[in-house]
Amino acid sequence: MGIILTILYTAIFVLLIYKINFFNIDGISKKTLSAIFILKILAGIFLILIYKYYYHTRSNADIFKYFDDGNIIFSAIYNNPIDYLRMISGIDANSPHLMKYYDSACFWIKNFNYDLYNDNRTVIRFNAIVRLFSFGYISVHTVFMCFFSFTGLTAIFKLFYQFFKNKKIGFIIAIYFVPSVILWSSGILKEGLLIFAFGLMLYSFMKLLDKKLKIKYFIVFIGSIFLLLISKFYVLIAAIPGLIFLLWVKTTNNKNLFAKFIIVHFAFLLLAFNTQLVSKYDFTQILSKKQHDFISMVDSSHNVGSKIQIPILEPNIFSITKNTPNALFNTFFRPSIFEIHSPIVLLAAFENLIIFLLMILSIAFFNKKELKNKLLFFCISYVLILFTLTGLTTPVLGALVRYKTPALPFLFIIFLFIIDVEKMRLFWKRILRRREAVDSRQ
Repeated sequence: MGIILTILYTAIFVLLIYKINFFNIDGISKKTLSAIFILKILAGIFLILIYKYYYHTRSNADIFKYFDDGNIIFSAIYNNPIDYLRMISGIDANSPHLMKYYDSACFWIKNFNYDLYNDNRTVIRFNAIVRLFSFGYISVHTVFMCFFSFTGLTAIFKLFYQFFKNKKIGFIIAIYFVPSVILWSSGILKEGLLIFAFGLMLYSFMKLLDKKLKIKYFIVFIGSIFLLLISKFYVLIAAIPGLIFLLWVKTTNNKNLFAKFIIVHFAFLLLAFNTQLVSKYDFTQILSKKQHDFISMVDSSHNVGSKIQIPILEPNIFSITKNTPNALFNTFFRPSIFEIHSPIVLLAAFENLIIFLLMILSIAFFNKKELKNKLLFFCISYVLILFTLTGLTTPVLGALVRYKTPALPFLFIIFLFIIDVEKMRLFWKRILRRREAVDSRQ
């Protein structure tokens, strides 16, 4: 039954890809998009198998803990459908009689929330909603999540495709086939929802900037921001300077991009380190506590095989600034090929090796012309901020690999922008000519 339902919902979503105008892209066939979507589903099923056989305790596997808690919330529908709607909507969801469901769920309540929304509940609610259609088969939940994340990735693809029509294959790989992206965004995890929301948020934002003031773009933009806030709010925060930069450039001109970029980010940092003056939240305090609590949680567990030592953060600008280079190094390059101890780490290490090689190519064959592209600056801003926040607070390689996933398509877009392919071709031609000349002399 599970296989039949999985195939049925896959077919329904493929039909939607063929029918919905959003998926109309010049030069990219619906057959190609459908094939990519199906490959995502296979990656999602592969991830289920990894969690099933790698984790000995079901409650330690994120996919299953969100799925199981979703089933607990869904079970209310049999006793009182109104209670189900309360827990799904959050309206009157703190009624005392609902505690029996929350107490049965393992991750509805967080030990540490820093007076912020518990984003575990977003994925749990997603599963409780999809449970209406899945009959309890986790593979069906995977198909739904794959369609959401595929939609977000396609929004990013459509936004940047105009710049890479002559690099079509490389661009398709950069958006859809980065190993961490295709794997982690295909499971019933926060990453799939984040990529869905972020892609649509950026896509609708750019449409609105281009003065396409249609109500649908306003709705998508506001809805996407809301979903980001309740999934992982810092992913949205990481994009704010870049969005402000794009808005400034649009309302003025494309001149002095670098100066505008620096001014926006200086103002952002000034505000970030003084949030307690304008709100009840202290950014440095939250960042420090989040790191300390993560380290404490890992230290109390006995089955974390990818723990790494990171410098302890103090709640001040000096500590955060001092530790930022190490945070960026960890996020960009770890796990390395010398830290492989599982299939997932092997995949991530290979990915990081590719990133390292692409960085070398970026330096050797740098394309200065692309420094006039405002979207390149947005990508740089978003990647650096999200990678910094992730590296500062994450003492586990497995988590590090997952948490940086929403920024990876933008990192590979940066490489596509700044690596001058023509310059690289000419370089290799010269190398081959010299080799041929040497061979002819012999």
